This record gives sequence, structure tokens and C-alpha cells, in this order.
Amino acid sequence: MGSRPSQATGDQRGDQGQSDATNAARQDSPQDGETKIRLPSGFVRGVAADAIYVRPEIASQINGYSVKPDVLQIAIRDTVTIDEFRKVWQKKLATQVPPMELIDYSAVRSGLESTRNVSGQQSQAWAATGMASLAAIFIIFSTLSMGVTERVREFAMLRAIALTRTQIASMIAIESLLLAIIGWLGGLLAGWIMVLVGSRVLPGLFSSGAVLGWTCVLLTGVTVMVGAIGAAVLPAWRAMRIQPLDAMSSRPSTRRLQSWPAMGIVGLALVTLTPTVVFALPLSDATRKWCYSFVTYPMLLIGMILLAPAVVVLVERYVAPTITALLRLDSRMIRTQLSSNLWRSVGATLALSVGLGLYASTQTWGYSMLVPFTPGKWLPDALVAFHPVGLSEEDEPMISEVDGVQNDGVMPLAIEQAKVDWGEKGQPTRLRTGADNAVLCGVDPARAFGDEQPFLNLTFVEGERSSTIDALNAGGSCVIAEDYAMASGLGIGDSLTFIPPSAEHERVEYEIAGIVRLPGWQWVTKFSGVRRHFVRTGTLLFANRSDIQADFHLPRTEFFWVNFQPDANRDEVEASFQEIAQRQSGETFTAEGVGAVQSYRPFARMTTTDNVKKAIKIRADDMIWGMSYLPLITLVVMSLAVANTIIASVRSRTWEFGVMRSVGVTRGQLARMVIAESILIGVAACVLSLSFGLIAGWCGVGMAQFGGWFAGPPSFRIPWTHLGIGFALTLTLCLLAGLWPAIKTGRAEPLGLLQAGRSLQ
Repeated sequence: MGSRPSQATGDQRGDQGQSDATNAARQDSPQDGETKIRLPSGFVRGVAADAIYVRPEIASQINGYSVKPDVLQIAIRDTVTIDEFRKVWQKKLATQVPPMELIDYSAVRSGLESTRNVSGQQSQAWAATGMASLAAIFIIFSTLSMGVTERVREFAMLRAIALTRTQIASMIAIESLLLAIIGWLGGLLAGWIMVLVGSRVLPGLFSSGAVLGWTCVLLTGVTVMVGAIGAAVLPAWRAMRIQPLDAMSSRPSTRRLQSWPAMGIVGLALVTLTPTVVFALPLSDATRKWCYSFVTYPMLLIGMILLAPAVVVLVERYVAPTITALLRLDSRMIRTQLSSNLWRSVGATLALSVGLGLYASTQTWGYSMLVPFTPGKWLPDALVAFHPVGLSEEDEPMISEVDGVQNDGVMPLAIEQAKVDWGEKGQPTRLRTGADNAVLCGVDPARAFGDEQPFLNLTFVEGERSSTIDALNAGGSCVIAEDYAMASGLGIGDSLTFIPPSAEHERVEYEIAGIVRLPGWQWVTKFSGVRRHFVRTGTLLFANRSDIQADFHLPRTEFFWVNFQPDANRDEVEASFQEIAQRQSGETFTAEGVGAVQSYRPFARMTTTDNVKKAIKIRADDMIWGMSYLPLITLVVMSLAVANTIIASVRSRTWEFGVMRSVGVTRGQLARMVIAESILIGVAACVLSLSFGLIAGWCGVGMAQFGGWFAGPPSFRIPWTHLGIGFALTLTLCLLAGLWPAIKTGRAEPLGLLQAGRSLQ
């Protein structure tokens, strides 16, 4: 079983000196009737931004004790720089007791730049650069490829006259660079206009003014130029293969790609490799992260590219009959509409899949990661905290007497947040930053985990419910969360050692008696005020309430879990709790490091589980959709590639359309054929993006336990409604992209189509 509190010095524990110190600490504890607590700490370091500034006398009256200054603001003469001041005073200030730290504007700026919000914005900026580059590459590649196909005779004649292969390739490269320069300049202008408009509409986003720096101009220019050169490689290679004799031959029909089954098999093998590395192979965390970032994820992208031809062919084969039935067309009219020029169709499909695939993976990953952070059914209706001194034993029964609270729906808790002492072995590497402490929750074991209607309906992953209750009743044991067990590598029989905040010379050790699932403990502890001393925490664990009270010197009960009656008015219930809290008004207690504190206005803080769930949903939706806007914008931009593809398809089949019109095909049927082709491309993009999104999202959730985000078992949720929004947008964009070519083709006369088609042959 776990040991009781002891003072630790080096590796020696429990000697006579330590026992004396422990006894002295217990004599100073509230066992003698004195109300002594430790105030919450560790939340604000430096100047508080969200605060009310008053004179020291008023602050002392509000706080209930005399405050001491802990921040000194100084003004430096104009003739002295901050670097000169730091050089003279930094070491002198550091040697003071307590040591003083010099914080200037540069330190504040550096701290702001390293915050999560700023780093997230920087990551989104780099992601936007990458997706814009992909958009430029796909669109330029599609345009050049179709241009080479349509200008075979022209290039052949130029070869026959005098031009070399290198000169032909240079023509393609120059054309690509010209397209890139025009797009780059137009993009800079459009981006600058958007920034200016944004600064007017949302001035809070640009509080320091909107500036288009040279770094942005140069970075976008280099990115676009490099992408343009890369996009021109394959079209230039195709143009170089054109022979002079090709000018004398009739225009050859495009060969259908016959190797798509083999490419699909190779692509499927590469795609399968990604979840295999994430979930199956026994690798170290560092090796797994490196392999996922630099090997398997790129292979997933390559695999999806290789799967694209198979997806296009299968969609044409099995989805086209449904589309033709909806559009009232003969299925034979679009039987080979995509596969007749497979590379062109694949290019448009991949262009759409860049944005749509990222959107699908972001949504799948985000809402799958949300599952373990959403409070489960194990939580009671509310957690009520009575600050700052808690309730006396005489007042505790008043909580169950409040109208709206179940008679048997109240559980008193003993809660403290304490650092974990990992000793010489050090903190486990999988524990994320800020997980060096835990929130300890003392409960009545039999009532909390009992077999018959337990107050906390928890699922035990390891350990039997009955044996766990017996161990907690015996004292010195605890129950930990499954995710914490996976991150720390601890199991039943292992021990955790804690440092009481009010007695840092003591050590409290608990043996793990059970492991349970605690979905949502993170946000419950964040919103309810149980993180008393540290902003972040590593876990929530349970122990015997009497153990927590004695080991961490908690004189009164400050927290209660409550369940409401079905028809309870929660506002009235909270008001009743406030009346109970105010019964302690005017009471004086002793706080460590402060002395006597007068609690002139105690208050009750009620955190309901429903409100926590609502707050999580709002916050999660904001974050996940914030990450999804950029892929959706990329999707809209990539729809230009679909328009290019449809226009090229119509131009290459002008003669065919003329013949069809001559033999009786109506204008409407011809227009619906073009619409059907654009819809099929959209469906193929949806299928490919859904496959990528599900696999990438699932693997991303699996990698979270190795990257320090969350160490629990991976969960998988498919947000079909949100994915449906992306798919509907894709089909709408494809429909709009094919609308004008369809109208133009339908309005053309048969003779005009035949003449235009002859000129292109």
C-alpha cells in the first residue's frame, strides 16, 4: 500500500529528523481547529492585462489582506538604452532575495511571438503558401499539357523549320513563367486589396496596421517561379518528343491509359503502409514520428496520386449510369468521357483533391481528437466550489437541502493540485509540457465506484471494481486515468509520489489500484477552478477523501459534486449555493505567505457539465473550422482547373459534337453531356478526397499519442455532415465550371461545330 506523508532529503526517507519535521508540520496543520489554507497561485506572472487597477489600500480591502508589490515598472532616461541598463543591473537584480527579473519590450515581444496563437498563425501562413503553390502548379500544368496536346502540328512544323528540342522546351518554360508572373502580380494585388478591406472591416485583426512586407513579396515570387518551372517539366518533355513528321500526319487520337490497374495496386500498397507504420510496427516514438513525417505521409500522398486514375475509371464505370439517368441521357454517350483522355481528367481530379482532401482530413482528425476531450456520462451534473474557505461540517448538509438538488445527489470532495515527484528516473517522455502535476480528487470510494448505482459510472480498464474500492478504503491507493497510464507507462501496483503545495518538504505516495476511462477530464478541470496552482495539469486521479484531506492539509471541504432533479432551475440552484457561501462572510483564515485573511464575500462557483460541453463544442468548432477555411479557399481556386479541363475537352471534341448534332442530338442533350462530365470529375474528387481524409485523419489521431498531444487510445469519428458540406461545395463548383462551356456548346450550330472541329484537326 502507499505510504503516508514523509519528508524527503536525497534518497533518505523516514529518519528521525524527518519524522520530527513531519510532526511539526502536522502540528501546524488545521487539526488544532485553526482554519489554514494556501491561496491559489501560479496564474499571473508579471503585469496582469485582464485586471482592474486600484490603489493599494483598495486592493488590500478587496483581497482581505495587505498586499506587497511584486512588479516594479521603471522609466529609463532617453540617454540610456535598455541594453546598457541591462548590462549594469541584470546581475545585480538577479542576486537579490527574492531574485528579480528584468523584462523589457523585446522580452515581451519574444514571448508573444512564441505563444500558441502566433505560432498557429505562422503555421497557417506557411500552409497557405504551400497550398497556393500546389494550386499554381496544378493549374499551370493542366494549361500547358492541354496546350501541348492541341499544338502538336505547330511544334512539329517548328521542328521541321529549324528549332531544336531545347528551344521547344524553352518555349514551354517561358510560357509557364509568363503565366506565373501574371498570376503572381494579380495575386499580390488581390491579396493587398483583401488585407486593406480586412483592416477596415475587422480592425482588431490588424491593430498595428496592414503591411505587405518585402519578405512576403519575395517568398511568394520565388515559390511561384519554382512551381512554374516544376509544372513545365512534363509538358516540355512531351513537346520535345514531337517529331517533324508529325506535322504531316492527321491528328492522332489520345491513347487511353491502360496501366491504371497496376498503378492502382501500387498506390493501394503505399496507402496501406501509412496505418501500418502508425499502429502496427514496434518503433520508438522518435523513430515513428520521423518515419511518419518524412516517409509514410509522403508515401500516402504518392499512393493517392497513383490511385487517382483507378478512381476516375471506376467512377466513370459505376457512377456514370446514375448521372446519365438523372440527366435523362443515354449512358453510351458518356461511357468513355473521362477515360478517353485520362491524364486530363486525373489532373482535374487531383487539383480538386488538394483542397478537398485537406478539408476532409482536418475535419476527421479534429472531431476524432475531440472525442476523448468531451465529458462522458460518468460526470455528475455539476461541480460546485465554495471559495475561498469552503464550508464547515455544519453547513455541508445544507447543499442537499437546496431545491432542485437530488437528496442523494451530493458528494463532498477533497481536491488539490500537486506536483509529481518522479525522482531520479525523471518524467516520462510521453507526458506533454505542463503535465508535471496532477489534480487529486478525494472521494468516498464505496459511493463513488460501488457496484449498485455508483455516483461516478466509470469504466475500469485495469483492476476489479471491488478490489479497487477495498484498496482505496484501506488508504494509500489511487485510481488513475487510462490516458495518463499510457503516457507515463504506469500500471497497477506502481506508485506516484506527490509534493503537497502547503508542505513542500513532505512527500505523499499513492499506489495505483485501478485504471479507468475519464473522457473529458481535461476541460472539466480547466473550467471548474480545480487547477489551483498551475495553469496546466497532467491528469485527474481519485483517492480516498480522508487521505487527501490529511496528506495535503485541507481543513474544509471546498468542492462538491451534485446531481440535479429533472425540473431544477439551475439559476435558482446557483443562487441558493451563493447564499450558503455567504454564511462564511467575515470569517478570518490563515494563508501561507500572507497571514490573516478576511473573507468578506465568499462565493459559490457552479460549473455544470452541460455548459462545459457547450463551451467545448463552441471552442472546437472555432478551431477546426478555422483550420478548414484555407483548404476550402484552395478548393475554390482549384475549380479553375476543372474549368480548364472542361473547356479543353469541349474543344478537342468539337468535330464529334458537330457530328452528333447532325445526326439528331439536341442542344439540351449536348449541354447535359458537358455538365455530366464536370459532375463526374467532382464525384471522382470526392471519392479520392474522402479516402485520403479518412486515412490521414485516422493516422493523425494515432500519432497524437506519440507526439505529446494526447496519450490515450485513438478514437475515430467521421463528421459526415461537415464532410457533406465540402462535397456539396465541390459538386457545385464543378457544375458552375461546366456551365458556360455547356451553354456555349449547346448554342453552336452543327455546321459551325464541324468547321471548328476540322480546323483543329
